[in-house]
Amino acid sequence: MNPQGESVAILFSGGTDSTLTAALLEESFNKIHLITYNRFGFHETDNTAVQAQLLKDKFGSDKFIHEILNVDKLFKHVSYENYFSNIRKFGLFNLSTCGLCKLSMHVRTIKYCNDNNIKYVADGANQAMSMFPAQMKGVIDELKRMYEHFGITYFNPVFEMDGPEEKGFIEKSNLQIISDPTVPEIEKPLVYDEAKKTFTPGEKLFSLGLAPNPNVKGSKYDRKRQPRCFQFIIFNIFAIKYFLQKHTYDEYRDMTVDFYKSKISSMIQLLEGDDKKLKKIIGK
Repeated sequence: MNPQGESVAILFSGGTDSTLTAALLEESFNKIHLITYNRFGFHETDNTAVQAQLLKDKFGSDKFIHEILNVDKLFKHVSYENYFSNIRKFGLFNLSTCGLCKLSMHVRTIKYCNDNNIKYVADGANQAMSMFPAQMKGVIDELKRMYEHFGITYFNPVFEMDGPEEKGFIEKSNLQIISDPTVPEIEKPLVYDEAKKTFTPGEKLFSLGLAPNPNVKGSKYDRKRQPRCFQFIIFNIFAIKYFLQKHTYDEYRDMTVDFYKSKISSMIQLLEGDDKKLKKIIGK
């Protein structure tokens, strides 16, 4: 059961999972803030306006507010604060760019919620993508504690849903990973299996009339509705080609959680600290 309230902020990429999250919450909240983030390295962030308008057309324009916020300075701060200490303690986990980027978005979301008196935050985190730090249950639990520290409830409506719908989701780079015998099975992208199929975000979107078919994830249609970022290559090199060649997934998961627990502690200090410093890093 999802929470109910006056307003909720959703980390909104325009993709399948965050779009479905917004649709699932439209009856539970009077106002839904769709928060999209932009920074150096992101391309075509304005694509998200297509999905935002789709939601407005379906459920009413008064229901949704779509904002695009810049986190460039904040991302750099999250990445490089206590850098040498973190290098000594966590090594190449500092190359976990995707997780660091998402953490900067969560920090900015807390500031947005405090400024707009919003007590609920949701996103499209999904268990099938648990290789990424911000979609890993242990890291999500730490994020929930960070939000709770500021009186905000953070939740994940589509977390338990099935993963990517079909082989078409797998990009060429991932096909190379699938065929690479040196890559641990736990990291290989999910391939659609009819026998194991349960229920996917794509199917739910399709049933709501918000997608042209149940298998849009990763398609050209999907890519035209969300930003593109290619810096995940750094993360893939670290996680797949380096760490998981020498360690188990459990070791990867545990060290990832420890790293982000430390980072989140520093971000709480930032949010509670000098207001001038916060404004300089985050903005108004």
